[in-house]
Amino acid sequence: MFEVVRRKADWDDIRLFWCVAESGSFGAAARALDAALTTITRGVDRLESSLNTKLFERGPQGVSLTEPGARVYDLALTMERSSRALENAILNSESTLEGRVKVAARDGLAGLILSTQLLTFLDDNPRIDVVLDTARHPDRPMAGEVDLTLTFAAPTHPDLVAAPLAHFLSGHAYIHHVAHIPAVNDPDGRRLAFMSLLRKRFVTNSSASSFNAIRLGAGLSVLPTAVLSIAPELVMLDLPVTSLQLWMVRHRDVGKSARIRRVEDWLRQIFDPRTQPWYRAEFIHPSEFARFPQARRAV
Repeated sequence: MFEVVRRKADWDDIRLFWCVAESGSFGAAARALDAALTTITRGVDRLESSLNTKLFERGPQGVSLTEPGARVYDLALTMERSSRALENAILNSESTLEGRVKVAARDGLAGLILSTQLLTFLDDNPRIDVVLDTARHPDRPMAGEVDLTLTFAAPTHPDLVAAPLAHFLSGHAYIHHVAHIPAVNDPDGRRLAFMSLLRKRFVTNSSASSFNAIRLGAGLSVLPTAVLSIAPELVMLDLPVTSLQLWMVRHRDVGKSARIRRVEDWLRQIFDPRTQPWYRAEFIHPSEFARFPQARRAV
């Protein structure tokens, strides 16, 4: 009995070590696990003591693995994947439309698009609960691991499955959204040159705040043409168009879960370019939306 308990404690410490290595710091690991910082540091200290070796170099910018730490990390990664495989084996046996699904998305997608479609989905699926995480408060993470992620960057990790979901096209329409700068392609620098001439009256990192400021007439900004399905009173300036592709990402092993497949289908319906032309890869000017009789408004 003692050996079983001892091994369980060792695995807990290995998981803490692995999370610190993945996160890059003890503080980030504590936030990711929703645990006290002392819990993380003590667990790693115990592991270093039991292995009689130093696993991390601590510094003001975070941690880096020592040579023994890198070897332990490789083994811990294998153990973590085996643990996930065990959990997913149980998850994949689920065939009922019941349980919780956690979706991670930027606040603009979550607040302006997903939440407006949520009531119908919940009514149609009364036993599925949805957790919508916008990661706006990293110091107070929402419980549970993410099942589906909506992102504008296609992942390359072999354990992740990414499906193209929609295209967001916009004209240079100035409310300054700081997160848009690195995300939008600007091969010849004209966009940044244009924006350098503008006075930034309002600066934010929130898509929802940016949208509402524009809607209230506070200034111009860059928004996807899809917002005209929400606020048709806005006017698009006919300037060069940029494009972002939205991806739906999940872990490779969770695809057999009935409730997650149902949420995937719901997200595909929300961003279906056949019924909502503003999500197509080719640019369709908002003035042409009316010629698509099958188009339905986002709200």
